[in-house]
Amino acid sequence: MNRPKFTGSLIGLTALLATSVASAEDVAPSYRPAVEVDPDRAGVLDRQPVNYMPLGVPVGSFILFPTLKLETGYDSNITAANSNEKESWLFTVRPAFDLRSDWTRHFLAFDSYFESTSYARYSNADYENYAAGARGRVDVTTDFNIGGYARFAHLNELPGDDETNADNLGEPLPYNQTTAGVSFDKRFNRLWTTGGFDFRYRDFANWLDGEPTDQSYRDGSDYEVNGRIGYQISPLTSVFVGGTYHWFDVENDDFNSNEYTVITGIQLEPSRLTRGEAFIGYYDWKSDNGYLDGSSGLTFGGNLQWFITPLVTATFTAGQQVTTSNFEYDGITGSAVVSLNAGVRLDYEFRRNIVVSGWFDYLNQDYDEFPRVDNQYVVGAELRYFINRFSVAKINYSFTDYQTNFNNINGAENYIRSLVTAGVTLAY
Repeated sequence: MNRPKFTGSLIGLTALLATSVASAEDVAPSYRPAVEVDPDRAGVLDRQPVNYMPLGVPVGSFILFPTLKLETGYDSNITAANSNEKESWLFTVRPAFDLRSDWTRHFLAFDSYFESTSYARYSNADYENYAAGARGRVDVTTDFNIGGYARFAHLNELPGDDETNADNLGEPLPYNQTTAGVSFDKRFNRLWTTGGFDFRYRDFANWLDGEPTDQSYRDGSDYEVNGRIGYQISPLTSVFVGGTYHWFDVENDDFNSNEYTVITGIQLEPSRLTRGEAFIGYYDWKSDNGYLDGSSGLTFGGNLQWFITPLVTATFTAGQQVTTSNFEYDGITGSAVVSLNAGVRLDYEFRRNIVVSGWFDYLNQDYDEFPRVDNQYVVGAELRYFINRFSVAKINYSFTDYQTNFNNINGAENYIRSLVTAGVTLAY
């Protein structure tokens, strides 16, 4: 399934206050500041009942938060295939820790996890992920801070989200990933600025489904510089302009590209009704292979939380961006792909310690250099139950419907997939 993986930029924003250990996909820890105390001004998922918060273990001037996730589930199509689907029960064990400073100024944290997922019927689908990293913030003054992070992870591309050139990925494809970055946040009364630099290096295994496969063409690095300047027009609202420059340096020049974006938008600080931001702008993408046309046009994005009531939060997301595809067709490699996504999520605090969630996500991928168009629809639901301050139970269900007009061409396949999991996370 040769679908492009959209390289989300690791955007350095303000305070590096991570609220949890990084996920199995190893996204960068959250840079979002802590939410306000008033629960009416915090989303349902942004707050945790006081009596259900882990205590942590004091370690000098740090606090250690250890966790252990135990999960089982059922996957109806573990290879994300159009025919001859393989279904199986799965089991996941994930110990982790987050060691955070307990200082009045500045911040420093270290985290790590190990995750093992095994399948009852197909042991060749088993995989292991692990990672370790550090993040921190230096409070230079009350209105100026500098942050940074560094992280190493051993991860796996799984069927359904791979970008390999091999047909019908049937087993996880391991790779090593190193990420690092710095960011700053400076305020001048009503004027504010943010910016950052992010780096990623990936090294893919050269074995696939027990056979040698050359994945070295996409080994390499990508870099991004980003920044914003904003003006606070009211205590709860800011307008801003910003830009990014993103470039790739991988083994095969056909897959190198560079892109810049220029945007303007509005940012809503926490209020009793809404929180979020929306922007619109222009992007320009160019390939380094010398024979592909460039791509340029509209880029936009938004993430808005609507506090319908103190117990119900609706989150709306939408965006359009461009990236480089690793799909090959008719002698063409490295095509630009314009990606349009939209989603909605509802979170309902049924009880102080019970949260019910549901969501719908849509993704459209349009290839510039050939007539391939993909559409993906995901529907999901989750029940989260805080048993006590030491344990949280979750039941999660998701249904994916992936459709492409290049079905069965060079490994692209339509598929549907249901995944249900249930588990408990133990914490202290």
